[in-house]
Amino acid sequence: MVATTRPSPTLYRVCCNCNAPDADVKCSCLAVYYCGLACQQAHILEHKHECTHLLCKSIKKKGAVISRLQVQGGSAGVVSVELMVLEQELASVHGKVGRLMMASLQAAKYQEAETHFKHALHLYRKVEASRGTLRGAAARAAAGKVAGKAADEGLYSAIVDLGRLAGLMCMHDDELQVYQEALEEVRGDIAHASTPQLQGHLSRILTAMGKMCLNQYSSQITNGAEGDKGKCTGAKSLLEEALSIQCALAEYGMAAQTLIILASGHGYLEMFDEARSTLKQALDLTRRCHGEEAKKWLYVTSKWPSCVKRRSRQYSNSYPYTWPSCVRHRSR
Repeated sequence: MVATTRPSPTLYRVCCNCNAPDADVKCSCLAVYYCGLACQQAHILEHKHECTHLLCKSIKKKGAVISRLQVQGGSAGVVSVELMVLEQELASVHGKVGRLMMASLQAAKYQEAETHFKHALHLYRKVEASRGTLRGAAARAAAGKVAGKAADEGLYSAIVDLGRLAGLMCMHDDELQVYQEALEEVRGDIAHASTPQLQGHLSRILTAMGKMCLNQYSSQITNGAEGDKGKCTGAKSLLEEALSIQCALAEYGMAAQTLIILASGHGYLEMFDEARSTLKQALDLTRRCHGEEAKKWLYVTSKWPSCVKRRSRQYSNSYPYTWPSCVRHRSR
């Protein structure tokens, strides 16, 4: 069980298990509160997936297993495939911990989050390089166990998260460098073999770069300086390229978010008619996206047990993500 500490008596939080208003027991991850040990034990199965304290313990255990396998020998056999699988899992946990620490918006955790993202990037690239060295039966075994799609997804997600973190830390030169390196890397992969997945990664990096440029311009004019219109023009080009890719891939939710960012760029450039038109397109895409999501969730809920259906009736008109955690948990 996770160790607990008691904060100052003047601090009170809502219990994450029973919603009691006088929770004064804090989890070791310092993110959630409970009204007692019983509530913490009842909630641990749900919280353990987002508890940085437990996830860091998992990182240490996986690291110890990987070190033991490395000592036993790195021959390109079953041990190498097992090692690659563990390294990919460890990279995924590093990325998750980094995202949780970044989402806490606590500056004291940003440095640790950066370390986790860099570890994730190193491991993903190591797995990618190792997959290319395997031959014969080992390669076939790795193809089934080490998912290249998941590794690519984790790799580019970690790159984008590292850039966002640099922006939160006001390290704008580092943020730009991270995105530029990622852009060169994904364009190189697309030139070698273009896939819808790589195109999706490219659109996310372009969107992140465009948003970064607009944020920098906004900071300049907020501080009373004369903004660089070239940043807005460059951001507009990046976002339009990302938008064309997202529409081609039918990623309407991402396209709607990109359109909203693009509308702010039009506003900065005093292109107000284009901004209104862009926001209207974003609204249309959002309605379309939510309509498709509603159809998918209607199919999913038809498979639920009757007890869960009864619990979810009062939330049937709201978006699925606003439903209670017990219903969302049963629907997985």
